[in-house]
Parts: sequence; structure tokens; C-alpha cells
Amino acid sequence: MLFEDDGKLFKDVICDEDHKALQLGLNALQDWSNKWLLKLNNLKCKTVFFGRNINNNYTYSVQGTQLERLEHMKDLGVIFDTELNFVQHCKEKINTAYLYLGIIKRNFIYLDEDAFVIFYKSLVRSHLKYANSVWNLHELGLINQRSLKRPDACH
Repeated sequence: MLFEDDGKLFKDVICDEDHKALQLGLNALQDWSNKWLLKLNNLKCKTVFFGRNINNNYTYSVQGTQLERLEHMKDLGVIFDTELNFVQHCKEKINTAYLYLGIIKRNFIYLDEDAFVIFYKSLVRSHLKYANSVWNLHELGLINQRSLKRPDACH
């Protein structure tokens, strides 16, 4: 059995007619997938409303199944929340970077500076650099969390 993978359908929704048009788009996607024998996995189909002051009372469905509404979603490694502020994404990347930094410190006690830099750049910094365009931080707390420092022994 084949599945249509990572398809996205989106629309700027301002009024009820836009909600209906989006549901019609979902119906057309369902018809297309049936025609080409690509089954939609209803459990993986979700809805997310992005923006402020939006009417998110409308429910969408695929194959008669109401789609689950999420407050945030991960797409290509970036966590998008409903207000597009990326706070949760930044926190997750910071935690992952600290996790790998801890692994380096615990497992490689006697590293010279050059070896540490190689590990740091490949395991820690790579997580902070990926999709760094969403790191336009303006909240002081996130800026302080973001500043990862190397251990004193390696300066």
C-alpha cells in the first residue's frame, strides 16, 4: 500500500467561504489520491491555524474523519507554532545542543582543543545552525539560553 507523503494544503482564511474552499481542496486532494491509488493516512493528517485573532472553530475532515487540530507542528526539523514565534523550536534546539555538549564532556575527558572544536562543530553547533533564520530572538530569556559556552578547560 502506498501513501502520499508530506503533502500540505494551505489557504489564507479570512471568512467562512475560505474555510469551505479549503475543505473543497481537501476533498480534491482525497479524490486525487484515490485516483492514483495513494492512500491518505488519516491518523497523520492534521490541521494547524497560524496567526492571531483567527476563527479556528471550523473543523476539517478527510475521508469522513475529523482532522486533529494541533497547536504546533514540526516540519523539516522546524517547530511551527500557531503564532509563528518559534519559542518552542529554539528551546528544543538549545536542549539538544546541551545534550550533545554533555555527551562530549562525559565521554571524551582528555580532549585537546582541536579535537573538541571538531566535536563541537559537528555535534553541537550543527543543531544551532540548522534553520537559523527562525532564531531572530527578541526575548532576553531566549537570548540568554541561546548563548552556549565552551567549557573553561578548552579555551
